[in-house]
Amino acid sequence: MSDQIQPESTPPKPRLTDTPRGQTIFVSLWVMGTLVTLGLWVGAFLWGQSVGAPDEDIVAEVVDTAPPEVEFPDLGPPSLAPGSWEWRELRGGECLSQFSDAFAEEFQVVGCCSPHTAQVVHAELLSSDPEEPYPGDAAVLAAAREACDVRELIDIEVAKNYSDLRTAYAYPVSSTQWDAGERGVYCFVYSESGETFTTSLR
Repeated sequence: MSDQIQPESTPPKPRLTDTPRGQTIFVSLWVMGTLVTLGLWVGAFLWGQSVGAPDEDIVAEVVDTAPPEVEFPDLGPPSLAPGSWEWRELRGGECLSQFSDAFAEEFQVVGCCSPHTAQVVHAELLSSDPEEPYPGDAAVLAAAREACDVRELIDIEVAKNYSDLRTAYAYPVSSTQWDAGERGVYCFVYSESGETFTTSLR
């Protein structure tokens, strides 16, 4: 039996499992994780660029919505020179040749030494805050009455020379006027009979 030729043994083929399977899975997961992380970084960078740069159209639109500047009447001395003036141009102290209504559109101003039938004895702003809302008709009327208390505005000794003096006042009558800056109160003293004065009542 020892003389028989034994078949030559064939070395076993390597199995696929000879390469560690756990190592292969680990490498694959690491590569995938790296790609996902890189993708997130790139996406975040691009998103930040789009958000970080303001849209010029949006900025321009915000600027355009700023509230308009309110222009208030210029009240106080000096009084206007003789001539025809719109009501909103009165400053206070002007003597008027004729008077029919405190809400007239125009007034004829004359020198207070000339005959006149009325005088703007006072003018003031009810508010100089452009953002203050219209307080309402009743509140404006009450403020106008208080502002035009003639006991504080005229020379009582001069006023005693006239028997029929009356007071009238003009004021903003709507939120539209108020928002446009027309917040002046104009206080008039006039002769009910049309009697003329030749001096200032202040």
